[in-house]
Amino acid sequence: MLETSEGAIAGFGAAARYVSALGGGKLLGASAINKSHVDQWLAWSNTTLAPVVETLCAGIFGYGQTQKTAWEEASKSLKAHVKLLNTQLDGKKWLAGDDMTLADVVLALSLQYAFQTVLDAGFRKAMAHVTAWATSVYARPEYVKVQGSVQLCAKALKPFGLIEAPKPEKKEAPKAAAPKAAPAEKKKDNVESLPPTPFNVYDFKTFYVNHPDKRGAAVDEWYKMLDWDGWAFWFFHYDKYGDEGTVLHVTNNLVTGFLSRAEHTSKYTFARHGVFGEEPSLEIMGVWLCRGPVELPDGLAKEHA
Repeated sequence: MLETSEGAIAGFGAAARYVSALGGGKLLGASAINKSHVDQWLAWSNTTLAPVVETLCAGIFGYGQTQKTAWEEASKSLKAHVKLLNTQLDGKKWLAGDDMTLADVVLALSLQYAFQTVLDAGFRKAMAHVTAWATSVYARPEYVKVQGSVQLCAKALKPFGLIEAPKPEKKEAPKAAAPKAAPAEKKKDNVESLPPTPFNVYDFKTFYVNHPDKRGAAVDEWYKMLDWDGWAFWFFHYDKYGDEGTVLHVTNNLVTGFLSRAEHTSKYTFARHGVFGEEPSLEIMGVWLCRGPVELPDGLAKEHA
């Protein structure tokens, strides 16, 4: 959700186009065909490229429950996608026109972790057009200012924590039919098992984002609307590991990754999360409103706690 003086904008693609338009629209393409190509590549990144990279990162960084077969399939798909991109960049420096556009920024960002972890030097050597394009984007001062200096991996990292797909059970000879038992009821997570709540978090978010006084009247109204028996506030403080929290842009990336992986919980959470302090003593903290009076939602706790 992006707040502007003209109103709120929901969704990454819409927010990115809005910000790009503020600079005169140069990043959106110099001609009608360039603009169409920008939209084409953004859609391709969102629907085709990003899900594959997300599966690969889950295996490399060890979060979530990633099956070995799914990771291997994602690895093959990523290389096929990069080969397609390499073909499209043959004879061109940029994806949509004679200068960098939003399409280049978004695709390079989508592929950044892959270039840093699994797309090694040997593979990149065969993908000369993609490699030249990516390094051009990563070298831009505007990109470095936000993402830092991007170092491409020499050797591919190996995944860890992958789980094997369940093996099919051996079929036994048919036996006499026994009376059918009632199917076992699927266990619900703790959020689904809670009693109904009158507090509609989606309607509240819309109300809050568009309220002119978020610190005062909006909070007062929020407390009146809230179902205090069905929701609870939580204070989150990230437990740093090693040298984490020493460099600002790296710490910002930690927060971005955390929030991205928690996006599926937005239907029952509302949060203010950020980086606080000064280098090299940065802290990641946040205040979250979550469904449930005494426990974190399963969808948040299992993958992110």
